[in-house]
Amino acid sequence: MRRNERGGATCGGPRLFAPQELRLGRTGRALLAELARVRALPRATRADEDRTVLERLRAQASDLASSFRLRLARLDPERYGVVAHYGICYEDGTIRIRLRHAKTGRLLKESSLVDTLCHELAHLEHFDHSPRFKNFYLRILEEARRRGYYRPGPEPGRPRQASLFDAADCGTRSR
Repeated sequence: MRRNERGGATCGGPRLFAPQELRLGRTGRALLAELARVRALPRATRADEDRTVLERLRAQASDLASSFRLRLARLDPERYGVVAHYGICYEDGTIRIRLRHAKTGRLLKESSLVDTLCHELAHLEHFDHSPRFKNFYLRILEEARRRGYYRPGPEPGRPRQASLFDAADCGTRSR
């Protein structure tokens, strides 16, 4: 071990961690406090909004699933606080979709919700992100557009949605 000019010990060898890796993340308590601040709407109002949006999504999902002969068991809202993905599909045919923005707590745009729904419906046929999956997803999305469920387009003052094929956007990042 070497000594610096003040007599203190220094380590001249390689470091195990870079200084930026030693920063502490937010604690669970801090995350909960942030979620509490974000959710400005009364709980009953949020529940009513969620229920209305979910009923519409369920009707659209049922219609699209039967049109493509997909085995959709259930469509549920994702639990509050889940931010790793917009939607998730399980092998038993259950789909869960996040209805609200992770930071603002506002409902996601309907076009984003329908896009996510189509993405997850495609997973009922292809449980991966292969070219066959992408082609099938695009067929479902086009059918949703034809039926008037999917109406994308920028809204003034709101950012465009990210691609569901970007690994960082659909929760498929390797850890």
